[in-house]
Amino acid sequence: MEKFRDKIFNEEVFETYRKTLQSTKENSLIKNALFTNVNKYKEKMSEQSGGYQVKEPIKGRIGGNPVNYDGNTNIPKGSERDTFYQNKICYGRAKAWGEYDFSSDITGANFKAEAQEVNEYWDEQRQSTVLAILEGIFGMTGGVNGQFVSKHTYDITATANPELSADALNRAAQKALGDKKAKLDVIFMHSAVSTNLEGLNLIEFLKYTDEAGIQRDLTIGTFNGRLVVVDDEMPVTSDSTGDIYTSYVFQKGFFEYENIGAEVPSEIARDPYDKGGKTDLITRVREMIVPTLISYKGTGTVSPENSDFATGSNWELVNNDKTSTAKVYVDDKLIPIARIISRG
Repeated sequence: MEKFRDKIFNEEVFETYRKTLQSTKENSLIKNALFTNVNKYKEKMSEQSGGYQVKEPIKGRIGGNPVNYDGNTNIPKGSERDTFYQNKICYGRAKAWGEYDFSSDITGANFKAEAQEVNEYWDEQRQSTVLAILEGIFGMTGGVNGQFVSKHTYDITATANPELSADALNRAAQKALGDKKAKLDVIFMHSAVSTNLEGLNLIEFLKYTDEAGIQRDLTIGTFNGRLVVVDDEMPVTSDSTGDIYTSYVFQKGFFEYENIGAEVPSEIARDPYDKGGKTDLITRVREMIVPTLISYKGTGTVSPENSDFATGSNWELVNNDKTSTAKVYVDDKLIPIARIISRG
């Protein structure tokens, strides 16, 4: 049994604590709103070459126009439905911390807190990856992909009312999904945007009671019937007029998420020479975050960096994987996401 700072370190116990804490973290609502947890890609990757990506077939819908049934018109032979394909890729990340970052006992009274700290770190990294994926999705250009970006983007920065409002949210949802706009039921926004809405009494934040029995606001509320998550990692740019904010509206569970797992997710390493001796805690993750009906088509790496995810040319709408003259894409109305660009 290995030791960390002279304390027994049990990898299985440590990982069990991490998994338990993942489901009880205060921000689990955020994760559950964003992710649909699945458990299928690890097995599929073992069946396909590469071991780091999955090409999943999606059955298309029947369609076409009927002919007149009048006793004279021939009925054409049945046409085959399209099969679409979505490419999904796994990525891996690793991080080590020295013993001075983890000065309290890992397996003693503070063990749970230390495991929680690791969880929180990887949640922060996961959110950065999600934002990179969103940047890439809305960086697609040309043809159907460019049309998707245009249709699912609502930019009010140059209008008479450039701040986010209930009307802007409603119009953005309608522009993206038409009569399916009610599917968009959770919005992520910067605190500057939420502050404006709070000033108009348009956001009601959920409450929790702290250890002292005092009721406090969560960073989660409701706006125009939709769940609101406030986070200052939401994109902010600026021009000569001022700051420009990007808010994202999703259907809950827009991203599929699976923890693929590393062979050794957590371990310790001892260097007896570094300043008289140092012990590191090393953690690794391999996981998949997959947007609804959008394929990752980037090549050349078994683990994309966030910069790869943020590159528009690495993404495309799910299609039937045929030549350009016969290529058919899914209807973008089936992709429940919209981007709102505002000045607050």
